[in-house]
Amino acid sequence: MDILTILPSNFGYVIFTFLYSWIMLMYLALKVGSARKQYNVKYPTMYSDKEPVFNCIQRAHQNTLEVYPQWLVFQTIAALVYPLSASVLGAIWVTSRFSYAWGYYTGDPSKRMNGVYGYIGYFGVIILSISVALHEVVYNQDIHIKNENRRVMSGFLDGIRCGDCECNVDWGERRNTIASIAAGVLFFTGWWIIIDAAVKYPEEDNFHHAYHTCGVIATVAFLMINAVSNGQVRGDSYSEGCMGQTGARVWLFIGFMLAFGSLIASMWILFGGFVVPQKPVVYPGIAIFFQNAFIFFGGLVFKFGRTEDLWQ
Repeated sequence: MDILTILPSNFGYVIFTFLYSWIMLMYLALKVGSARKQYNVKYPTMYSDKEPVFNCIQRAHQNTLEVYPQWLVFQTIAALVYPLSASVLGAIWVTSRFSYAWGYYTGDPSKRMNGVYGYIGYFGVIILSISVALHEVVYNQDIHIKNENRRVMSGFLDGIRCGDCECNVDWGERRNTIASIAAGVLFFTGWWIIIDAAVKYPEEDNFHHAYHTCGVIATVAFLMINAVSNGQVRGDSYSEGCMGQTGARVWLFIGFMLAFGSLIASMWILFGGFVVPQKPVVYPGIAIFFQNAFIFFGGLVFKFGRTEDLWQ
């Protein structure tokens, strides 16, 4: 079979993105080789005890190599369905590695943050990969449900085996109730944790009030993700709503972007604001992370744990 008939249209842009990333890696590798000669660091020594600038140059290359395999996987998965979007996001990430390296090359490690915008491309392809997975696992599942049995794929709780006894519990009718309760418990737990931390550490020095922004954004994302139905996203609902199918997909994409962004920001606050500075009180940072994690997973459970077949 001709490979060109398998790949989606516009996949050539993705190939150019891969070539662009190869150029980036070669550039970083050549800079390390040049720095070895300049600072007289012989192979196989990885880092120098005397030359911090060389260590910065080496670290820029090493960090990129650590992230590169992960990016390749998500970039390829996303490109199978969204080649143009994946190409743009991939180009953003590759370009950011140049900014990251050039900031590191100054000898001031803090300037490596010049490439922080690369997270847009990196997490963008992750979100697209999740979209591809959901399309295959959730959306295409509806075809099998309609052709076979609507409750075959409703969940592993359809039939519970207890030793030699088989308890055929019909969880199909209760699936939406269970998913809704589970999502509510996760959402409530997230806010309970952060309220507990705010009450226990009311001082600004221990818990800056601006950190509540992550939880607010996560809550907004929770509402946005569940404001549109899967039928509206697929375009097979009775009513497309005021936005239409394209608008529903854009709305859902923005919701996931906000959800992932708040979760990533909470991790950044935990490590950058509490762990790395070695603050004596770390609980507020842990509370921020778990708040956003519980809200995030609660939104996923409420969105994909329920079935629209039982809404009628």
